[in-house]
Amino acid sequence: MPFTLSHAAAVLPGIRRDGTGRGRLVASALVAGSFAPDVTYYVATVAPAAMPFGRVTHSALGVVTVDVATTCVLVALWVLLREPLLALLPRASWRSRVYAVVRGEVWRRPGSWAPAGWFALSAAIGSATHVVWDAFTHFDRWGMRVLPVLGEKLAGFPLYWYAQYGGSALALTGIGWFTVTALRRANPAPTNAAAVPPGLTPRQLPVVLGLLALCTAAVAVYRCLRWYAFYGDASVLGLIPSACFGGGTGLTLGLLAYAAVWRSGRLGRTANPAAPDPVGPGRKVTRAQRGGGTR
Repeated sequence: MPFTLSHAAAVLPGIRRDGTGRGRLVASALVAGSFAPDVTYYVATVAPAAMPFGRVTHSALGVVTVDVATTCVLVALWVLLREPLLALLPRASWRSRVYAVVRGEVWRRPGSWAPAGWFALSAAIGSATHVVWDAFTHFDRWGMRVLPVLGEKLAGFPLYWYAQYGGSALALTGIGWFTVTALRRANPAPTNAAAVPPGLTPRQLPVVLGLLALCTAAVAVYRCLRWYAFYGDASVLGLIPSACFGGGTGLTLGLLAYAAVWRSGRLGRTANPAAPDPVGPGRKVTRAQRGGGTR
């Protein structure tokens, strides 16, 4: 798959439209796990020696070891970035609706090891879907030995190439459909109004978005130039993966810097509209009513 984000489509059956996992599965671990095997390719943007480690992350052993550990890091980054990302939405109504889907849920049994076990299982499931999918869309994987017909050419390109790019496009379409329907069904409760992060000011928003775009483009160009210097291949098909890995790395670094500034309170923020007290005066609001869970 040339687009790592497309892998999330494989775990959507395990996620409800309200953003929680089905049964005891953990939605954030499923999604992050579906990205985990490719993280080493993004790290290779700043540490080229990480590139060969992809053979480990795409192996059966890697799925249940290093990929689970990587998923933990990715989910931690998600928790760090979630509110700052919501602050990039210009309208309070948009932030409230998106927050209703991505806020997560409170652990039902705090202090128990069971949630950690379900998290690890969810991470491994997500990573396994990634590895299996890649096996049938890359020429050097075991899927090609199972279905050698994927190496046959059609209009000058092998069939696995069509599976790569066609599958990515279809997967992104499916993710978009899932997201739109989830947001349409979202019913942001007034009790969560205080937890919804405020947005950036009208002056700050375009500046932040511009800097994020600059980070993305600059590192994407750097990665492409490095690819060309090493391989001498300036074809579109050769540069697309480099642009994706480089752009993703640049965007991540930019978002982490922005999140650090946002969480430091140095950015001015627009207030969300005040919401009425749904539980009445003098009554205690429970943790579940406040929202802001972890799953």
